[in-house]
Amino acid sequence: MSTALTTLERFAAKQASTHEVMRALASHPAYFVPIGFAPVLGRNQFDRIVMLSEKGGPPQGELYVFTDESCLDLVAKQPLGSFVTPVSGIELFCALEPKLGKLKVNPGGTLPHFWFVGTEALPLARLWGRAVRLETLLATPSKSKEGLHAALRTFEAYTILVHPNDAVATAQGMGGFKNPAMVFTSPDSFERVQAQAPGTRTAHLDAKALFELLPRAGVDGIVFNPMGPGPSAFFPLNLGVSVMQLS
Repeated sequence: MSTALTTLERFAAKQASTHEVMRALASHPAYFVPIGFAPVLGRNQFDRIVMLSEKGGPPQGELYVFTDESCLDLVAKQPLGSFVTPVSGIELFCALEPKLGKLKVNPGGTLPHFWFVGTEALPLARLWGRAVRLETLLATPSKSKEGLHAALRTFEAYTILVHPNDAVATAQGMGGFKNPAMVFTSPDSFERVQAQAPGTRTAHLDAKALFELLPRAGVDGIVFNPMGPGPSAFFPLNLGVSVMQLS
C-alpha cells in the first residue's frame, strides 16, 4: 500500500493532519490520471494506458485521479474512459488550476482512501506541488543547479519567522553557519519551528522580497526547513545573488 493511502487512512482515523495528507499526495510518485488530462501536463508519452471504457470520462468539471491500481480497479466497470500512468504528484499538483474544477482522489472506492479538493482550494494544492518540487531540488542541488535556481526564483510563498523586535529568526550554529536565517517552504515546516519559538510571527514573502531582505537581516547563511518534515538544506547567503542576479 502506498504512503498516500496509508496517510489517508491515518487521517480518516484522526491520526494525521491535513498537512500530512497534502504532503503525501503531492509526493506520491505514480498517479493514474485521465488521458484527457495529458495535454495539461504537456506530454503524451506514458508507461501505461488503462482503458476502463471506450467512451466516457469523469464528470464535466471534475478531475479524477487514482493513487494505486487497486483503487482504479474499484471503478473498472464505470464509463470513465482511459487513464495513463505514471504521473508524479509534483507534476499533477503543479498543473492544477481553478479552471480545472474539482479534484477527486480515489473516487468511487472506500471512504478512508478518498480525498476531495474543491475549486477554491486548487491554488493551495498547486502550491503544495510547487513546494514539494522545490524541496526535492533543494535536497539535491548538484543535480540541476539551473532547475533549482529557477524554482527558487519563481516560488511565491516563502515564510520566515520574525521576533517582536522585527529581527529575522535564525537557527544559530546550524549547517556550519553562525547565524543562518530560517526559511520555510510549507506550512508544516514553519509550524514545527514556531511551536518552539513563542512570540514569533510569520511573514510570507515571494523570492524577490526574501532575497532582498536577507542580506540586510544580519545573517550569514540560509537554512531551509530546519526541522523538516521535508529535507533540510543549507546554503551561503550569496545564494540570493545567484538566484535573482541581485547586486
